[in-house]
Amino acid sequence: MPHHGLREIERNPYTAIYHDPTQQLVALKRSSRHYPSIDVLEQNFERIEQALGFVSKQRSVLLVDARDAPLRNDDTFDDAFSRGHARLTQGFKRSAVILKSAIGVLQVGRLSKGYVRPVSTFTRPEDALLHLGVQLDLKQLAGW
Repeated sequence: MPHHGLREIERNPYTAIYHDPTQQLVALKRSSRHYPSIDVLEQNFERIEQALGFVSKQRSVLLVDARDAPLRNDDTFDDAFSRGHARLTQGFKRSAVILKSAIGVLQVGRLSKGYVRPVSTFTRPEDALLHLGVQLDLKQLAGW
C-alpha cells in the first residue's frame, strides 16, 4: 500500500525535505538560518542528495520554498550554491522555486543560467504549484 500525502523525510537546521509519492512531488523548505561556512552549505546539499536517493527524479517534480532563505550575495557562496543547486535540480521532470521577492528571483535566475534545464522561479506559491501540476497546502511545509 503506497503512502499517501506529504511526509517529512529529512530535517536539519537549514532544510526540511518532504515527499509525496502519490503526486511524485519532492518539496524542500529552506529555513531562515544562515550557513556559517561554505563547507556547511556543501554538506547540506550532500545530505539532501542522500535523503533523495530513493526518489526517481525523472518521474518527479521538485518544489523549493526558499521564501525564508537569507539573501546573500558573495561570489564564493554563489559558486558553491550554484554547483549544489544544479546537482539537486538536475534530472527532475520540472522544478519550481518560490521566493519572497523580485531580488531573490533575479539572484536565482543569475545563479541558474548555466543549468541544463532552467529553474522556474515564482513569488506566488499558487503559480509554482500550477507550474508543477500538484496540489499542496503550503502550511504543511511549516514547523520552523
